[in-house]
Amino acid sequence: MRNQTVGLGLGSLGGVPLGNPYLSGNPALQFSNPVGLNANAIQAVSLGNLNNCLGVGQNLGSPRNDNYKARNTLNTHRSGRLDSTTRRNSNGSSLGDEDADEENSLGLRRNPNTKAEGGVKKGQPRLEYKRVDQVWDSTIHNFKLQDTAQTSTNSRYNEYLFHVRRTFDWEGKYKATVVDIKSKQLREALRDIIGTTKGLTLVEDTPKLDPNMLFLYLEDLREHMTNLKDLEPEGKDKKERKKIQKWIDQKRRHLRILIKYLDEDYAQVKKSLYPLLENGLITFDLCWALWKPNTLAYTTTYGCADEPRMFKVEMANKHSSMLKGDFFYVEGKYFEYDGKQFGYGSMAEEISDFRGARKITSLNCYPLKYHSNEAQVRKDLIERGKKFVSLAGSHYKSHKGLAYYKKKKAVIKVNINGRIMVDPSTHRRTNPNYPVSLVRPKDHDLLEDFDDSDEEGGCCGSDSDDEAADGGKALIDDEDRAKYVTKAIKDKDGNVSMVRISKDDLTSNDKDSLEGLSGRDDDTLNTGETSDENDDKNAVTRDFGEEEYLIASPVVLGFAFAEKLWLELSVSGVKEISWNDSAYDSLVLEPKTKDIVRALVESHKYHAAESIDDVIQGKGKGLVFVLHGPPGTGKTLTAEGISELLKCPLYNVSAGDLGTDSRLLEGELQRVLDICHAWGAILLLDEADVFLEKRNMHDIHRNALVSIFLRQLEYYQGILFLTTNRVETFDDAFQSRIHIALRYDELDTKAKKAIFKIFVERVRSLQEIPITSFTEEDYNTLARHDLNGRQIKNTIRTAQALAVNRGEPLGMKHIIQFLDVLGNFEKDLKGGPGYQDAMRSYF
Repeated sequence: MRNQTVGLGLGSLGGVPLGNPYLSGNPALQFSNPVGLNANAIQAVSLGNLNNCLGVGQNLGSPRNDNYKARNTLNTHRSGRLDSTTRRNSNGSSLGDEDADEENSLGLRRNPNTKAEGGVKKGQPRLEYKRVDQVWDSTIHNFKLQDTAQTSTNSRYNEYLFHVRRTFDWEGKYKATVVDIKSKQLREALRDIIGTTKGLTLVEDTPKLDPNMLFLYLEDLREHMTNLKDLEPEGKDKKERKKIQKWIDQKRRHLRILIKYLDEDYAQVKKSLYPLLENGLITFDLCWALWKPNTLAYTTTYGCADEPRMFKVEMANKHSSMLKGDFFYVEGKYFEYDGKQFGYGSMAEEISDFRGARKITSLNCYPLKYHSNEAQVRKDLIERGKKFVSLAGSHYKSHKGLAYYKKKKAVIKVNINGRIMVDPSTHRRTNPNYPVSLVRPKDHDLLEDFDDSDEEGGCCGSDSDDEAADGGKALIDDEDRAKYVTKAIKDKDGNVSMVRISKDDLTSNDKDSLEGLSGRDDDTLNTGETSDENDDKNAVTRDFGEEEYLIASPVVLGFAFAEKLWLELSVSGVKEISWNDSAYDSLVLEPKTKDIVRALVESHKYHAAESIDDVIQGKGKGLVFVLHGPPGTGKTLTAEGISELLKCPLYNVSAGDLGTDSRLLEGELQRVLDICHAWGAILLLDEADVFLEKRNMHDIHRNALVSIFLRQLEYYQGILFLTTNRVETFDDAFQSRIHIALRYDELDTKAKKAIFKIFVERVRSLQEIPITSFTEEDYNTLARHDLNGRQIKNTIRTAQALAVNRGEPLGMKHIIQFLDVLGNFEKDLKGGPGYQDAMRSYF
């Protein structure tokens, strides 16, 4: 009879060489083979159990091997060596885990041609997979592999509708309570009530919810349970309706249990919370109760109380920081426009820790319903939201109010009172690293036929036209682009495909997400047309809901021309421009000269396609004026008058704005020229001598500046005015690039008399300031003074201030008084009394 005394089970003595000196000769370990197993089949015996089994014999009775003896002389140190991942055989060769197929656990070599367990030949992978953990073994100071522990499924708790699970940290301290929803009926009810909420998913098998979140929907749960009672099941037959009714009844019962739990666990919270809310108060610990998802929150624009704004709450969580302490982080979304499409941007507000109860309206962010004048706030913000939507695209406007820009994580406030260009797309492209919110489309399945290849500016694409792979031919013409849209749809089998459908066939929600996409065509900007000319093109009817207008952004991205800053301009401060139609007519120039200038600029703007082109396409299509003459003779006024005449922006830059570093000049000049071309703006480069001066062999730096300016000027397609006082220093290469040069001489008596009349009549038109009558003799007297146009303007302005301060009508005495002071200053500039004495002796 074959018997087996189990002291070391098969599979528990792995990797021990048969010839190991620690096992040979030990009478306590004798193995017999009762079933005639080949020695190579005895394997996978763990050495970890060897010390526990020492002294226990196992008689295997092998017919081929009478007995194997092992010495029971293993000490702790030697057994530790045997337990290591890398072992030595009797010959001293290293045996690692990869040698498991070559040598069995008893040190017996396996026949290479024999099959391993499961009938798999040596060298072939087993058709299974194994879960193992790589863990650190402190005894061998190395990582080792071990079987993965089986995770508990907690099946004994699956019979409950939901679990109220308290979580603890590794120190055993309480962290939070989580509700695990097990009931399918509850999951369906919560999806109907809560819907899609940021940070919460109700589609997984066991949604994990914050009980505070459930408490915020407590009354909604009650209402839903009541509505289910009156719900009539719909089905094809009686059996199906009965099945649906059973499901509804189960859902009501499950909801009742959930409501019961919330009522019991939050009984104390209700006693504290409800009295506080009734009195418009809140404590920091209960701030979470204010932020039910989709709540309309009221706050300010960058801390400016005069510019309120609203956003829609998505989630609010309590955070802790060593620097800030405890605070609530309220995240939400607002209605935004990125230059191409309308959508939702992300924003967040923080509520710092405070002690005791505080007025809800004293928080820097609170629900709109607690505002003392909610109705008026809604009305004002809806009107502002409609104005925000109307500013989609590119618009030349005036602004009076605050504007903002971010710098080093701080918000800088600037008071802007002047002309601006509203253009979010160019702002984002020009300042790709400026921190602005990315717009999330209202429908991610709708794709408008625009080129969105520019990734540099975030969500706004490039205004440049990229050629298609078919040789530059447009895939979709402009007419189709305006009528159709691409949408991702899914068929009944779940296959997704892209189809082109008419915008007329879209649902109202889909149309809302498209509104404004066609409101700004990038090609329109390149024509030089401003808001007055292309309003009809941009005036796409945009019918958004009241909520979109309420949460619309309080700022638009744009550029302030006087300050030369890219800013976030307050929507409430954007105004229509009051054009000065008489500016060009008031310019004191020869009538023939004025006619030529006017004809050139109007032809360039309105009839650019009819003009001849250079041999090289896109080259030499600009219009360059050089205005030279003494200061105060009307050079700058000419450019300003042309801007008012054409009703287009005037971008005034100087050498200081561009810099004199040749390494930076080209990029900065190119940026300015591109912006002017896109906006159809007139570029005025004041005091351009530094870029136009003659080149020489000794000043390489100046030569580089002139070369860069020449090259950029050659390809500029807009209107450029260059002013200088030293035309004789111009480089010869500029002569062929100048279309017309206007010389401005010193003002004669007739010109000065006309300028005095213009400014006096301008004061008279103000009506608030009384003014005496001026005779022709008065104007002749004033014209005899040696003044330029700028000095005449300053004289009238100063005399006006003097008259207002005295409470008198503006008259000749005020002007003469200032001219006397100005005359003394002129004498001092020319050398004082000694200069006059020298002049008298000369004559």
